[in-house]
Amino acid sequence: MSGFTRIEPQATPMFSMLKKGAAPKASYSEWCVDDLSAPVLTTVEEGNDVTTYANPGENRARIGNHLERQDRSWQVSDLEMLVEDAAVPNQVAEAKAKKLLELRRDIAATIGSDQGNQVGGGGGGAAKTRGLGEWVKASAQTNNPVATAYLTPAASINTTAAASFAESDVNGVLESIYSVTGDLGNFKLYAGTSLKKEFSDFSRTGSSNGVYRQNEDAAKNKVTKNVLVYEGDFGSIDVVTDLFLARDGSAASQGMRGYLLDPSLVEVAFADGPSHYDQEDLGGGPRGFYKAWYMTRVKNPRGLGKFAATA
Repeated sequence: MSGFTRIEPQATPMFSMLKKGAAPKASYSEWCVDDLSAPVLTTVEEGNDVTTYANPGENRARIGNHLERQDRSWQVSDLEMLVEDAAVPNQVAEAKAKKLLELRRDIAATIGSDQGNQVGGGGGGAAKTRGLGEWVKASAQTNNPVATAYLTPAASINTTAAASFAESDVNGVLESIYSVTGDLGNFKLYAGTSLKKEFSDFSRTGSSNGVYRQNEDAAKNKVTKNVLVYEGDFGSIDVVTDLFLARDGSAASQGMRGYLLDPSLVEVAFADGPSHYDQEDLGGGPRGFYKAWYMTRVKNPRGLGKFAATA
């Protein structure tokens, strides 16, 4: 018998589904954001000349992010190459496949983290890219902060604990985003396991979130309590469970973390990779590594939402 069974989370839905943007051409890349002025009700009397002018670019701002490098290396010993292994017919191929999968998980966890960005070199350590937890934030970041006018509104970030979480919390975030964008969008919610269960609880009779009645055909011997699509007053949400959110936080934070994303506003941009590099065998066995240079690119944080309870 050959082969073996590995029980570990392998799917990285947010990383897999996010748009892959154009390759960055600099270690720190920037892009521009802009807004519209508030509507005015001022009238102009007939015959008046225009005497005041506004600069349409006065509120433009630049935001940006750093490239980050992550590696996963492998080595197969010389003895492993000499003997037969019923479970692993090709040790090098297995090593490469495993390390590529692990690198994908590393990248997914970084994208879904609260990591701030950081310039590399000069004694400051390795460069870091900003995770979505720091992008979707109502207060200024420490490094390369987003201009105040383009931070995510506080009302678009919900921190209600699981015990008190209700449908009104979801509608509140959707309403806040709608007030900014004016678009009844189709959002993707990448949700931790606890947050996903809260959405399914919306359908349960007698739950703390309100009472809903649902009739099902008993002959099917099946009870459905799984909410994958939520339609609210201010948009619809496709709910996707993800195990790689807030990995730099507590277990409770991971479970209740959720990113409510307009897919057109968020992308991952690779300058290199993930690419594989074989290295010279110096006697101990074949070896090599995978490498990726990448960044998260949020085109405008004002249009995103977050669920960030810690309990």
